Amino acid sequence: MLNEETNSSSASFDSYKERITNFSQEFDLGLFVFILKRSLIWIALCVLTALASALIYLRYTAPTYEARAMLQLSESNTAQQVLSMNSFVQDNNPIDVHVELLRSKYFLGRVIEGLPLQVSYFNRGQILTEEYYTLSFFRLEELVVLDSAVLDLPIDLDITDDRRAAIAYTANGKRFEGSFGKGEPIRTPHFTARLVLDDHPLLNDPDVALNLFFRINSNESLIRRFSQNVVVDVADYTARTITITYRDENATLAHDVSKAMAEFFIKYDVQRRSESAESVIRFIRSQKDTVYSQLRDSEYRLQNIRMDNGVANLDDLTPIMLERSENYEDERVKLTLEIELLRAMAKATDKPMPEINSYDLLPMLTGTEYENVLSKTIGILLDLLREREELYIDATDRNIAIRSLEHQVDVQKRVVLESIRELLQRAERRREDLDAVQREFESRYRSLPEKELEYGRIERVFSINEKYYTLLLEKDIEYNISKAGFVPENRILETPGIPEVPIFPKKNLILTYYLATGLILSFVIVLVRYILHDNITSLHDISKLSHASISILGMVPKYKKEIPISQLLIDKNPKSLIAEAFRSIRTNLQFVDNSTGAKIVAITSTISGEGKTFVAINLAGIISFSGKRVIILDLDMRKPKIHLGFGVENIKGMSTLLIGKDTLEGCIQHSSLQGLDFITAGPIPPNPSELIISARMSSLVEELKQLYDVVLIDNPPVGLVTDGIPVIQRADYPIYIFRADYSKKQFVQNVDRLINENNIRRLSTILNGVDVERNKYGYNYGYGYGYGYGYGQGYGGGYYEERSGKKVGFFKWIFGRG
Repeated sequence: MLNEETNSSSASFDSYKERITNFSQEFDLGLFVFILKRSLIWIALCVLTALASALIYLRYTAPTYEARAMLQLSESNTAQQVLSMNSFVQDNNPIDVHVELLRSKYFLGRVIEGLPLQVSYFNRGQILTEEYYTLSFFRLEELVVLDSAVLDLPIDLDITDDRRAAIAYTANGKRFEGSFGKGEPIRTPHFTARLVLDDHPLLNDPDVALNLFFRINSNESLIRRFSQNVVVDVADYTARTITITYRDENATLAHDVSKAMAEFFIKYDVQRRSESAESVIRFIRSQKDTVYSQLRDSEYRLQNIRMDNGVANLDDLTPIMLERSENYEDERVKLTLEIELLRAMAKATDKPMPEINSYDLLPMLTGTEYENVLSKTIGILLDLLREREELYIDATDRNIAIRSLEHQVDVQKRVVLESIRELLQRAERRREDLDAVQREFESRYRSLPEKELEYGRIERVFSINEKYYTLLLEKDIEYNISKAGFVPENRILETPGIPEVPIFPKKNLILTYYLATGLILSFVIVLVRYILHDNITSLHDISKLSHASISILGMVPKYKKEIPISQLLIDKNPKSLIAEAFRSIRTNLQFVDNSTGAKIVAITSTISGEGKTFVAINLAGIISFSGKRVIILDLDMRKPKIHLGFGVENIKGMSTLLIGKDTLEGCIQHSSLQGLDFITAGPIPPNPSELIISARMSSLVEELKQLYDVVLIDNPPVGLVTDGIPVIQRADYPIYIFRADYSKKQFVQNVDRLINENNIRRLSTILNGVDVERNKYGYNYGYGYGYGYGYGQGYGGGYYEERSGKKVGFFKWIFGRG
């Protein structure tokens, strides 16, 4: 049994492989249309699922809005044209340079600085998260970031009924939570701010569950976010037009970003185009400052030369130098005379007291500048000396008065000498200073030609710097006027508006896409079911799989209406297609065996449900139409159906007859057709195999052959049990039933095995349940070779299903294996 299952699986795999390999060569439109019809439920399910998925996608996908601005690039400088200046601000860059600038993160960062994006405000839903942007009813003001660890972190905000707010976030692995009243400052280790709450219906609606949070953005995260959504393209190279497109889930934000980029580009372009002017002006001003410093230095040096020489003009310096030299000489002679006088006075005073001549001192001072300074002290000395002389007339040198007076004279003499020495030192220093001045004058006089040369050089440098400075002043004024007159003609051709309709998802496109996906999936399912379709569909399949070694009696078309309980159809409409098919089979039987005498017809199949009982009843009926006596025996005692076909009870029959419980006459029942009798299976026995192969069965058949022209036996399916093989071996017309679109292709191997292993050479086949209508689409004709021939075309399901109420699996149903 295990080997049979292995062989069956291997045969099934080979069948699939062969069908896939020859798919392009053997495409069967009729089979494909049939499978398509069988798959309508799945197609509808796929389409409905696709539409439902599309609606769910549209419902829970955040819409993306797009705002677009258009710029035209050009430039002009009216002031340069007025001043007839050569343009120092050139723009020969291709338009791609401007495009790359607009795409750059540097430019985007400058744009973001001008937008209210320091803090982003959100409401987190179950699936979607909404960004409020400028429409937020809660805001942070006076924000000061103390620690960058809080940047880009979601900070949950819970607003309670008493208008208090609680925030919570995790930074650096630590959880922070805090509660603040309305208007109270928020103070955390990472930032400080003031929360502002506006009146909003959502705050007063108890049925609305708000899940608010905000995020303090870093410049880097904003640039990363916005750079992904900015699209800058060249609209027209000839017209020098550029489009700036920004996409975002917030329509207002998309509008603001695209508008800000366009406006900032105009402003930035003015700044960038004026950078050359700024550079020239900065250069002029730096040069002006340098030249001014040099000019001042030259002017100071000229002034110093004039001041040092005390002249306004260096040409008057020589006479002045000569005159001053003579004056210094005269002054030195005068000082020399005074020094000699002071020395003489010192010498005259610094003598022993008797030798001092008081009458020589005063005349030496007469007419000198020291007369007023020394006359008083010398006068005192002279008075003391005269008083001494007077005392010496009356007294000797031992007199106390004379000694006291001499002491006074000695003291006064030292005072006079000290005064003379001090005056002498001063006069000598004055003479030394005068000599130094004289030497300087002499050196200056000797270097007078060099000073005149230096003065001329400094004067030339001063003149050059003065002219250069004047030129720089003129250029500074001109370029400032030019800068003020630079007005670029870059302009915004298309100002972005606030988008109202999202660009994504587009409802019609998404519905079309999902519908197409559903249809494609449906087509794939149909195609896979077609490729993996392993059922016999036509007589051609039987012929091909058996290599034309199996005789084909014919085919039985599918009955479109409801099958009556009796299953006997040929008497209802003798001219119907089914009646003609059975007549054809009856005719073809003569090619199997045309000898005289009673005949045994044994009918079997691979599994239950292939319609052998239906074929047996109607074939017996069509044979009885020819005037022959026919009896049907139901040997399928495990699952009897003949009694159902004739609408009688199954109280007695073959099982009771074979065990001798009932007589033959008591078991034979008559049908509504003349010449057609039947014996039911009877109660289900525990040993049907032993009863069928018993001697009683053989004698019973021989006895019936004496009473009837045809004994038609409905055997059990040989694919499940082997009970009917002995009967098939003895039959004159062994018939094997296949059911279109029900019997598997590997079932043909069972027929080959019966023929080869059991030597049943007359075995013929009938294809039951063929949908003739499908022949409009298919052209597979089958021909049998052997004792008879068959014909038939078309495909279809059987007229009834026998699955014992077994539920078909999902994948089995899809791939046509249920």
